[in-house]
Amino acid sequence: MTDVTMTRPEDGERLRGPVGSYVVRLSGAQTGGALAVVEYALPPRAVGAAPHVHHAHAEHFHVLDGDITFDLADGAVTFGAGGSVSVPIGAAHGFRNTTETWARCLFLLTPAGYEDYFRDLHRALEAGETLDGDRLAALRAKYATETL
Repeated sequence: MTDVTMTRPEDGERLRGPVGSYVVRLSGAQTGGALAVVEYALPPRAVGAAPHVHHAHAEHFHVLDGDITFDLADGAVTFGAGGSVSVPIGAAHGFRNTTETWARCLFLLTPAGYEDYFRDLHRALEAGETLDGDRLAALRAKYATETL
């Protein structure tokens, strides 16, 4: 990859989620598969993701606005704007917004590829599918992710 990739704040692929919404800021197609950057807006009192494990990529979080509680092996920890959490491949984690205000964070996915899971969610919602726990687990499994 020799070309520089840039996206402006108004750019990005906007996707619906079962809870909140996503914006793909950089995809694997733009980074040679090295990295994907996805912005996530999480509504008040919502679970962003129940505990799960990624077997093919690491997931790094950077909180942009609000507070997000991360459920990790050593317990729950809450980070506000500016806080970051790095979850290596194979580490169980989940996250939620326990407050009365919206929260936003960036997911940095290394290597890229899991952004396609968010695209799958969007397509399923647009098709009118019900995304219950079993359906979400099946979609995650396509991307080497295990729901706990």
